[in-house]
Amino acid sequence: MNQTITVMGFGLSEKDLSPSSLAILSDADVIVGGKRHLGAFPDTSAEKVVIEGKMSVVLDRLEGKVAEGRKVVILASGDPLYYGIGSLVTKRFGSKAVRVIPNVSAVAGAFSRLGLSWHDAGVVSLHGRGATAETLKALLSHEKTALFTDPKNSPDTVAAWLLEQGVTARACHVFEAMGTPEEKHTESTLELTAGRSFTGPNMMVILGATLAEPPLPIGLGMPSESFAHQRGMITKPEVRAVTLAKLGLKSHQVLWDLGAGSGSVSIEASRFVNKVCAVEQKPERVADIQANIRRFGALNMTVTEGALPDAARDLPDPDVVFIGGGGKDLDAIIRMASDRMGDNARMVVNTVLLQSLGTAVTTLEDEGFGVEVFHLTASVSTTVAWDMMLKGTNPVFIVTGIRGEG
Repeated sequence: MNQTITVMGFGLSEKDLSPSSLAILSDADVIVGGKRHLGAFPDTSAEKVVIEGKMSVVLDRLEGKVAEGRKVVILASGDPLYYGIGSLVTKRFGSKAVRVIPNVSAVAGAFSRLGLSWHDAGVVSLHGRGATAETLKALLSHEKTALFTDPKNSPDTVAAWLLEQGVTARACHVFEAMGTPEEKHTESTLELTAGRSFTGPNMMVILGATLAEPPLPIGLGMPSESFAHQRGMITKPEVRAVTLAKLGLKSHQVLWDLGAGSGSVSIEASRFVNKVCAVEQKPERVADIQANIRRFGALNMTVTEGALPDAARDLPDPDVVFIGGGGKDLDAIIRMASDRMGDNARMVVNTVLLQSLGTAVTTLEDEGFGVEVFHLTASVSTTVAWDMMLKGTNPVFIVTGIRGEG
């Protein structure tokens, strides 16, 4: 197939387009781009297609034009294959039908204005996804990090979120409307950035990001006092240790912690897996989980607030699932989690209730899991008068389901 589509990097402005790129544009039958891009070529005779809404809808429109053999140029911000739409176009039409012309990316433009190399910089795109634990991990792993912003994830919003996570930084740079006469560069702090508004499009470069308080080391069976938690609403250290053993965690896995409470199991599990996704319905407990993530620096852990099973809808598929709080919906939660897991899966359910024990066993078996029930009763020493005595904790049933090789 001939190359009938050109995805052309616009750079920071139309001034970055080379003579050869301008020649391709002058010969195009159809030019596709955002309003800002198309506005730079008011005198073209080519048909203009504005990118609005979902890119897939725009590409659907272009299929007919490509089939007719019309020469299509798609203008993309910066460099089309650097957090751009170039990969979407090549995936739809095939690399043999698409020619990609790179240009100056916003990241290159920002670091050039700072006079800093960026081969060792972190780069995070917040477009359509917002700041996450991965954002925090990238910032804390690099001395300099560039962040692509969008209207919802604006610099003030991002700076405020970082401050909530306990982040401090040596400098926060915001670049507005780069490559245009309205270009503006603001060097500030996270605190001042959080209180300002900025003109779009813009991007951020953060230097020297660190946590204001160094994270605590994560151990196994840590004392309950180590965690922020609602009184009594935490998995006891002894139960936590056995639960983690039953989960059989591996470094490549995604773990779901459903009904996470304080997140104590998630925090300790974060040492052993690639990603932990905690779900908790009650806002005050979500706040505890967020505090514990910051306290222990569990950057591979996220928390979602909401009622199960619906709250897990947008989570990545799990390899291992722990259910510490299912209540009356335990059957539905197990079945939902099972549907999202592969043939080889492991699920652990903790409960102190006899009815929930029966539900966990029968539902797991119905979903094709082999089931083991472990009954844990522990006694912990406590000081009385001049001596010590043992005080029993609530007995807990730990139900392990293994499907396939687990």
